[in-house]
Amino acid sequence: MNVAQALLPLLGRWYAFGPWVLVGVIVWRCFGWRRAVLWLGVGWALAFAAEWSSTSGPGIPFGVYHYHPGGLSHDWTLLGVPLFDSLSFGWLAFCTYAVMGSLGARGWRRGLLGAVAMVAVDLVVDPVSLRGAYWWLGSIYSYPAHSGVWYGVSLANYLGWLVLGAVLQLWTRLVLGEFPGQLPRPLLAAWPLLLGVLAWSSVLAGLLGVGPSAGAALLLFGICLTLARVSRRRQLTGPPLILACALASEARAARHALGRGFSRLPSRRLVRWIGPDGGVEVWETGAGPAAARRAAAQAPLGGLVLVLGVAGACAPGWDLAEVGIGQSVLSPEGLWTELSPDARLALAGAGRSCRLATSYVVVETPTQRSELAARGVDLVEMETSAWSDRQGARVAALRVVLDTPTSRLGRAATLIPPGGRGPDPRRLAGLLVRQPGALSELLAVGRLQARALAALSAAVGLAVPSLMDQRLPRPGSADGEPDPVAELG
Repeated sequence: MNVAQALLPLLGRWYAFGPWVLVGVIVWRCFGWRRAVLWLGVGWALAFAAEWSSTSGPGIPFGVYHYHPGGLSHDWTLLGVPLFDSLSFGWLAFCTYAVMGSLGARGWRRGLLGAVAMVAVDLVVDPVSLRGAYWWLGSIYSYPAHSGVWYGVSLANYLGWLVLGAVLQLWTRLVLGEFPGQLPRPLLAAWPLLLGVLAWSSVLAGLLGVGPSAGAALLLFGICLTLARVSRRRQLTGPPLILACALASEARAARHALGRGFSRLPSRRLVRWIGPDGGVEVWETGAGPAAARRAAAQAPLGGLVLVLGVAGACAPGWDLAEVGIGQSVLSPEGLWTELSPDARLALAGAGRSCRLATSYVVVETPTQRSELAARGVDLVEMETSAWSDRQGARVAALRVVLDTPTSRLGRAATLIPPGGRGPDPRRLAGLLVRQPGALSELLAVGRLQARALAALSAAVGLAVPSLMDQRLPRPGSADGEPDPVAELG
């Protein structure tokens, strides 16, 4: 067999292979390659095991059916099961999960409706594919005589689809999270994929004389869409609460405080993590005012931004890992800006009030910090002023002390480049090569950072629920109150 013959199934079964590749790329781009490989691999293994058990074993969960070796001569098979058939379960589960979530279904309702929607699609797909001898698919499988109650398809097959669909929906939720209802652009591909399969199969069903199967599929699918919409939980509309973090470690601490369900979405020059209901987003912007300014330009106007992260103490009386709530911020140009008074009130229980300064560079020397302290600055950092320039009074700040005038970061402060979301491996390697003795110093800073991030996570856990309660009403909210920000605009 030459290479062309080996690759023939990729062309001959494009309708099964193509959607799987598209969904795989979407999952990889939105959630990272590790989660994409885990989700795809285990999902395929579950579907393959179910098909193999039904064709070669006890008939669980789909009931007994058989693939025709002659019809699979141009397919890739494993233990008599075509690989592409098992792959189709995964992308179909992803699409139904995304579509039901986009309509507002959450939790177990989302998984159940997604599984039933998979059954709805199979109500027309199986009768059509069972008649593959009458179109270009070919005769690839069959059920035992007199076992089919739905245009030749057994009832056990649909029960199996419901069970496997529910398992795959649960697996999708565990690995990818309960990503938000307002789907970003890549995930919107789930809608045309599903509707395309239904439309194509319905046309074939009409031509093959099994048109009622298409009607039943569309009816059940429509019921699932309606129930997903009806079960929609009360959600806030308009701009989300943005937790702006310079470093990846700070973003991890924030997400840890808020629990599971955050989904990573690609965005230009920053990383966005969106919460399960879309009401909270965690942004990794990169370090420094320039990176924060780029991120702020992408944030929706009128939304509340909580700038999070570590800071250095300038004034005496601040302890390591102590939490500060920004009252005002001094820009690098020397201008003071008051931060959100409503947010400060909501954050009062999370930390101690402080005055911040944003610097273009790391402020490390005691002289520099003394000069800032003389101007009334308590903590110095590198991002808040860039956000307040963009969002005005809709910015709050929560900072945790990582170093003080008597306990400085030293060489560790030089490892994060401007715009970086963590230490640069090349800078770290170069430092250790030139100064091997710096390792103990870096380990000590790492322990301090772990302590500071734990304090940050605890403060976020207290702060975010209060901020969600204190947010201004938004257009379309359940209480019907207008948005003052929108009215002023």
